[in-house]
Amino acid sequence: MSMNAMQQLSTILQSEISNSTALASLLKQERDALKISDVNKVSEITKLKQPYLLKLEQLARQREQLLSAVGFPAGKSGLEAFIANQEEADATRMSMQVSRLREVAKTCREFNQINGGIINVNRQYLTRALSILRGRDPETGAYGPGGEYTSQIVRQPLIGRV
Repeated sequence: MSMNAMQQLSTILQSEISNSTALASLLKQERDALKISDVNKVSEITKLKQPYLLKLEQLARQREQLLSAVGFPAGKSGLEAFIANQEEADATRMSMQVSRLREVAKTCREFNQINGGIINVNRQYLTRALSILRGRDPETGAYGPGGEYTSQIVRQPLIGRV
């Protein structure tokens, strides 16, 4: 017996929720690894995240194709219109799924932003450390021999002196 569009969409939404929840868990693990600078764990988690991201893209395409196939526009408006055209019990269940998916997606977005911030701060520290080792201090500004302003005073690098 083939599933009708409502059942298919409900199955897709549930898969999106499951995959997003797994991704959120990995993003939390990634944050924990970033906090302690566990490069190997971060690398491992990055590899584990990829299949979930690909699956979520695939599920989103399936959802959009299904909506289009039954005469609804793509995106949020099409999904809301589709749900509004279902029987009340089905519409309520699907609305709850969509709401849950949005919550999990928001969590993923927040975790990803936090992780990105941690990576950015670490990169700034690394860049500054490398600049100092190379004899350049990026936070020190001065005028060069020709009177031009330069933000990098060239000093004798620490690398190569030892």
